[in-house]
Amino acid sequence: MALPPPPSLPSPTQIPILTNSRTALTSSEKASYISSTLCLMDPVQAPAASKNWGAGSRWEELLVAHIAQVRYIHTVGALFPWHRWYSKIHEDLLRTECNYTGPYPYWDLQTDQAQAPLHEASIFDRPTSQNTSSPPGFGTPQTSSENCILTGAFANYRIRFSTQLAIQEPGSCITRALNQTAFDTVSLKNTVEPCMAVDDYADMLGCLGNAPHSGGHLAIGGIMRDHARSPADPIFWLHHANLDRLWWEWQAANLSSRLYAMGGPNVANGQIFIDAQPSILPIEAFVPYFGDGGNVTTLDHVMWMPGLAENITVRDAMDIRGELMCFDYV
Repeated sequence: MALPPPPSLPSPTQIPILTNSRTALTSSEKASYISSTLCLMDPVQAPAASKNWGAGSRWEELLVAHIAQVRYIHTVGALFPWHRWYSKIHEDLLRTECNYTGPYPYWDLQTDQAQAPLHEASIFDRPTSQNTSSPPGFGTPQTSSENCILTGAFANYRIRFSTQLAIQEPGSCITRALNQTAFDTVSLKNTVEPCMAVDDYADMLGCLGNAPHSGGHLAIGGIMRDHARSPADPIFWLHHANLDRLWWEWQAANLSSRLYAMGGPNVANGQIFIDAQPSILPIEAFVPYFGDGGNVTTLDHVMWMPGLAENITVRDAMDIRGELMCFDYV
């Protein structure tokens, strides 16, 4: 079967946005990213556009878009393209509504895992002495007896939505429970490199989509273990940017056969995902509109971003060099 034509490449005046490891960002860029994230969380600075399910801020709109379709974006063929599009929307909101101008950062879990234990990972703030200070970031590994984060810019943020899209005031804290064993499963040598050697997309999905993906979530623990509500932790976005970087490396290793490679189921049938899917959005609300013509994910699969962007297809998200995505990894 012939490959479909690639999306149009950016024009000379359309410069791809760079996506860098967070460690490569300047102190000013790191502080600006945190400030812009706090802006997205604020219903005054970044009020929800659609107010779907009662979302008050753009951050909550991002969260409910994930909760609403948890069964159709995990362990399925659309896992990678859906989250690529989701992260792109997150980046666009940071820039257009909260004035972020720096590189979109990813957390290089593989480098951190190879160099130091999880509690020393680069994503966490370093404790400072009494004579020095630095802008608060993602917080230190320290948590309360209830696993609430105690430090960093997001210690006071409250998650108002349940997995059933019900608002629960005053909300719950961002929780974390670090797990070194899970962190070790994201290893470049032991896990990622074998995945890169897999040619079939569906097989690669079960490889990169397993330990490198799930391992990152489980390593941070707490709300990051919640399949539906994990985007409430700002670390989620840097983890998924890194996962997308790995997928792009897999694609770029053989563009002729991998750029538009797709497959895998379009519905997650694991009981954990069935239970997590909001009852107000049953399977009948999704499958008839996917456009796959069966139970296998195709390039024509329609991806839904309620309240955030117009629907696109999987095909539209496959090439990061195209006009729609228009970014590159450094």
